[in-house]
Amino acid sequence: MSCAAVQTGGHFLGGVLSQIDCQAQSIGAYGFGALADPNSAVASLLLAALTLFVALFGIRLMFGEAPSGHDMVGAMLKIGIVLTLATSWPAWRTVAYQAVLQGPSGIAGSVGQASGLPGSQGDLNQRLDNLDQGIISLTSFGTGRLTGGIVGSADLGDSARGVALADQSGFAWGRVAFLTGTIGPLALVRLSAGILLALAPLLACLLLFGGTRDVFMGWLRGLGACALGAIVLTLIYGAELAMLEGWLRGALSQREANVMTFAAPTELLALALAFNLAAVGALVLVMRLVFFASPNWRQWLPVAAPLRRARMQPEFAVVPMAASGPFEPARAQRVSDAVEQVMRRESRHGEPGRQLVDLRTGEPVDRDRTATGVIVRDALGGSYRRNHRRASAAASNRDGAK
Repeated sequence: MSCAAVQTGGHFLGGVLSQIDCQAQSIGAYGFGALADPNSAVASLLLAALTLFVALFGIRLMFGEAPSGHDMVGAMLKIGIVLTLATSWPAWRTVAYQAVLQGPSGIAGSVGQASGLPGSQGDLNQRLDNLDQGIISLTSFGTGRLTGGIVGSADLGDSARGVALADQSGFAWGRVAFLTGTIGPLALVRLSAGILLALAPLLACLLLFGGTRDVFMGWLRGLGACALGAIVLTLIYGAELAMLEGWLRGALSQREANVMTFAAPTELLALALAFNLAAVGALVLVMRLVFFASPNWRQWLPVAAPLRRARMQPEFAVVPMAASGPFEPARAQRVSDAVEQVMRRESRHGEPGRQLVDLRTGEPVDRDRTATGVIVRDALGGSYRRNHRRASAAASNRDGAK
């Protein structure tokens, strides 16, 4: 697709803006076709990525990991989306190409018509070019100081009021600021959108793997930022037209009446720089909104994490207290608990080292159970337990002496 060449002189700005739009559309359409071609290197890369994705899924099955239903559905959805984005131009043109390159002008036109902004009828480029031609005409007229124009006031002191720049340099820098502030942001948004659209076959396969999914989501966010930025810039340039067109008509009418306009160079430069800052600030705000407004976007993406809420852990869980925790019982309390457990166990089974056993089943029973066929036998390991108090000979002699 060949675009019209930019000509110097008349209608320079209109030619540049038309060239930017043409280049963005060409890059987005023909670049996508080149990368989606079955004989391209990107097609081989896409095939390798799909093969690896299926192989990893099969390995999970071989190692006994049974996937759930939502895992199967999520995998199939990802494969379908990747193939659609990477190979189907009709679907991609409807879903993204027209929405990113042509949708912003329609949305901005609706808002501009309701607000009464100029350029809302699809003639924004033409109106901006006419404004540039008016600045050239005002520059050729000058301010009237060098041609002996009359002063617009009876007070001669007004002749130097508002003058901060020389006439020719002020008009020149004002037009430079106007052209730069108009061409630069629009070229950034439109050409970036075209390049990102052309890279769809290459970046679509990044959706398949968890390690590269963030790059894919960043690419989608970039497309959204370009579309939103185009809408914002169109409205800002409409407001700039509404202000500068009226100012320019007034300045030209005064110069045609041979009235000097000493402050026109400074005013033009100030207005152009102010709207340059507004355009750049709007783009920064759009980037902030798109890329940093929602850090938890993964929970809203069903393809990246299908039915993630089913896998979520409960918000509160019972965690066993560590041995060295702050509520560890005292040593005396632990010893007392251990002694109490031993005494309870021995009282349950009668005398120490003995327990009641049912002859029919061989199972131990409680002492207070009154049933036939119950005998008392030594518990396992209790036959060698000493059931009387141990006393040494020295202790017996000592007790006898007392």
